[in-house]
Amino acid sequence: MKVIVNGKEAGTKETGCALCGGTWGDYYETVEGEKLFFCCNICAKAFINIINEAKKRFNLNKIDYIELRGNFYRGRNIEVKNGENSHKFYIKLSDDGDITEFKEID
Repeated sequence: MKVIVNGKEAGTKETGCALCGGTWGDYYETVEGEKLFFCCNICAKAFINIINEAKKRFNLNKIDYIELRGNFYRGRNIEVKNGENSHKFYIKLSDDGDITEFKEID
């Protein structure tokens, strides 16, 4: 899965957290069959919640690409792709990594 956070590739210790882009911490989680770097367990939980919610809402069996723009305070505009299928949405997260708001974007 290709992960883009605020315009930059992410998901490894060198490129940054797959949710926020931070390079501190040392937390890894396997998502969609790939080992991804996260700065902390809350970012990992939030990312997995985003992936699972997108798969459920858009009836996807896998996500090949995810682009996240924004931050915790403003919320995030997200695009996910599975092959040729693309879906865009906006989310806000709680301090614990739970989704508190979800809106599809045309």
